[in-house]
Amino acid sequence: MRTKSICFITGTDTGVGKTYFSFSLIKALKKLGVDAVGFKPVETGCQPSCQDAELLSKASGVYLKPVYSLKTPAAPSVAADVEGVKINVDKIKELILKLSKRYPFLLVEGAGGLMVPINWNYLYLDLVKELSLPVLIVALNRLGVINHTLLTVKVCLDEGVRVEGVILNSCGKEDDSFRSNYESLKKLLDLPVYPFSRPEDATSIALSLLS
Repeated sequence: MRTKSICFITGTDTGVGKTYFSFSLIKALKKLGVDAVGFKPVETGCQPSCQDAELLSKASGVYLKPVYSLKTPAAPSVAADVEGVKINVDKIKELILKLSKRYPFLLVEGAGGLMVPINWNYLYLDLVKELSLPVLIVALNRLGVINHTLLTVKVCLDEGVRVEGVILNSCGKEDDSFRSNYESLKKLLDLPVYPFSRPEDATSIALSLLS
């Protein structure tokens, strides 16, 4: 069992359930005896509070304040421009490394997907590559998820990013593709695809990450 680890949580889009999954995974890891915490270095749409960071803190047992908390509900680069903030990526990287040494298991949550710009010269993909972070991809089980997931996985593989697996979040509304998407992704991807429809499903995912 790994005693020290770090993982980056990304999504195929915004609003796919990254924070809810991260919350559930942290809780599952803690039940397995792992001191896991969640950290979202940049959060936008903080009106007035940072709801994602607060939810992560409820599972973590400690509040890890975002390096940048922005009110505008947009990509970090856009929100920073609107609010006259200059995002220093080095500060983000330094804190991630510091936290990874302090806690046995650190989940770092991005905003949206890997191609979202933190500032106009730096994507979340760049952060993942520079820090050599393995990723878990959260995808919402709905029409279009196959294309969005394959595109995200392709970017990772093309850029040398290790993918720990795809989390198919089935907590939303069902549509005509709902029941077939899981089997389709399993056939198309040569990596783990984890169904996630309730918090308890995070336990098996946690065990896989620790093995």
